[in-house]
Amino acid sequence: MPDKSLLVMIPTRGRRALTERCLKSFTETKALDTTELLFITDPDDDSYDGMDWGVAAHVVLDPREYVAGKLNKTAAVMADGYDVLMHTGDDNVFVTPGWDRIMLGTLEQMGGSGWVYPDNKRRADVPEMWLCSSDVVQALGWFLCPALQMYYVDNVIAEMAKRAGLIRFCPEAVIEHRHYSVTPGAERDATYSEAEDKWGAADLAAWNEWRAFQLPMDVAMLRRRFNPDVSWVLSRAA
Repeated sequence: MPDKSLLVMIPTRGRRALTERCLKSFTETKALDTTELLFITDPDDDSYDGMDWGVAAHVVLDPREYVAGKLNKTAAVMADGYDVLMHTGDDNVFVTPGWDRIMLGTLEQMGGSGWVYPDNKRRADVPEMWLCSSDVVQALGWFLCPALQMYYVDNVIAEMAKRAGLIRFCPEAVIEHRHYSVTPGAERDATYSEAEDKWGAADLAAWNEWRAFQLPMDVAMLRRRFNPDVSWVLSRAA
């Protein structure tokens, strides 16, 4: 079976050193020629001027968006051209050689549609980063829940995808999230502080509202369209 095309999307702001570290680790560990990387930056951020993006592509999204907006606008354009879309943070490091082949293999074992998330050495209960088949992104109309800007997007995927039976944890693939809360020497920098102060409380309220009203409808749609057990039952009923 031919390798699926995978695009890894990484929004970044004011973190050139972390971005260079992330890019280096991606270059050293990805296994497939069909795996590509895209960094997304802001029009008012000159910290990346003159940067060598190496094997990665780079786009400036204007006007500035926060993480959900950046990834949703990018995914809307890219979902037609790639079989699978993925995101990580700029403070992540790709560790396992061939992580892309491993994660895509897990997706294939599921039937090719759904979410797969790696071991990020911070949390296993929710996917802080994940890959998702483009057919699911197109069915939902988004990659990250558009009711949110920055936070609780992982809670959305965890609960929705688990209820739909369309997510797998892939501990064989390690992509470390070197967050300031778990990594010695890492700092709560201006990028973290701005986002947490601006969106923390607002996104919590939006997450609770989405969970109460939209979650059941999204789960029902996903189960009907992509869950193989539900598809089998429906086929027998027909």
